[in-house]
Amino acid sequence: MKTIAIEAFLAAGVLTTLLSVLGMARMRDPYQQMHYISPPASLSAICITAAIFLQQGMKPESFKAVLITLLLIAMNTIVTHEAARGFRIAEVEDWSPKKGEEVPLKASDELVRQEPGS
Repeated sequence: MKTIAIEAFLAAGVLTTLLSVLGMARMRDPYQQMHYISPPASLSAICITAAIFLQQGMKPESFKAVLITLLLIAMNTIVTHEAARGFRIAEVEDWSPKKGEEVPLKASDELVRQEPGS
């Protein structure tokens, strides 16, 4: 029974990763593809860590797997944000607003219009 549970967790982790890869391949731009980075780094890692815990028990290897999984989950948001930033920088060289472009300073602020010639 324990072996079946371990194999089920490993199969779920692999299946999650494969579905994410297929999802990334079907998306049309990098911004949509980034949504498929998260499941392998979080769900698959959790499934594999659960399988390690079932197989090894309360040994140091199990706790190392938990630490690595927590690190993957924490770093996932940072990596996704930086990838999006890199894609945006590659598309737009100058981030400053152009003359006549409306730019909200904060979400609660009204739009500020830059007048031509200012």
